[in-house]
Amino acid sequence: MTPVDPSTFRDYEAALNGAAYFPLSGAGYLRVGGADRQAFLQRQTTNNVSLLSPGRALVTVLTSPVAKILDVLTLVSEAASIGAITLPGRAGATFNHLRSRIFFMDKVTVEDASAEFLQIDLLGPRAQTVLLSLGFKHSLEPGEAQSGEVAGLPVQAIRASEADYRLLVPTLQGDPVTAALEQAGAARLSHESYSILRVESGRPEAGHELVEEYTPLEAGLAGAISENKGCYTGQEVIARQITYDKVTRHLAGLILTGEVYPGDPVWSQEEERVAGTVTSAVNSPRFGHIALAILRRPFLSPGTDLIVGDKERGVGATVAGLPFTASVPENSP
Repeated sequence: MTPVDPSTFRDYEAALNGAAYFPLSGAGYLRVGGADRQAFLQRQTTNNVSLLSPGRALVTVLTSPVAKILDVLTLVSEAASIGAITLPGRAGATFNHLRSRIFFMDKVTVEDASAEFLQIDLLGPRAQTVLLSLGFKHSLEPGEAQSGEVAGLPVQAIRASEADYRLLVPTLQGDPVTAALEQAGAARLSHESYSILRVESGRPEAGHELVEEYTPLEAGLAGAISENKGCYTGQEVIARQITYDKVTRHLAGLILTGEVYPGDPVWSQEEERVAGTVTSAVNSPRFGHIALAILRRPFLSPGTDLIVGDKERGVGATVAGLPFTASVPENSP
């Protein structure tokens, strides 16, 4: 399948070579307060919350007793509380879940403050330059948070990964901030281009890979797990997966000969055996039809040929490492 001409996606090109932004719909923000707030989050989530400090951000996973993903939280320090950015669409459920986990002796409060903020993802190789041109004091390292002003308005920037930034903007002030971003050279991304870039980078997302069907290790979130902190909900299951090498499926990429859809089964070419499930699928301007999938361990090696959909007449697929920009097998379809 011939890839789409990149010139038809000007916003996509801006994200690859410059800077682009995308206002997120439904991204939540919870505020956890009280003297026991850190200890409370420490026993609910996978990462070591004691590492959180002013100017730092920490990604951690809220897990069920059997270690399935309930939410992925990005924590930031506030003056007298901890802010927790939730996955889009998960704020209400996570608010209720955390409230239900407060013991009668806990000095903890949980507030849903989602309405206070518009959340914007800023991405691209010139994203940092855009922030500096708008008045942020210094470059952000991965895992760093910094408060600044854009168009005279308070904005917090969080660098959760190597290339992407999350901006927290006062809800009623979104228009001046997005106008300032555009004036500084950032293009507004369409939902389609944002999804393509997400899949190309191998980033798991709510409703696709980050769902209760999978554990954090299966969904590519090993970096959000501390192996030496104290007990937390789901810790025993995750510890067994690590200690005894029991992670039997992982997030992987697929390069395809045609269109597929989330939920489609992935089959072995050699056996009557399901190899995994497609979780996200897009048509990339650079790589044609590609997908993310959770695949069983025997089928994870890049270059492995598989079939998606109907076992007899399905779409050809070749396993690729993630991100796609770094590892596309030479013998891909």
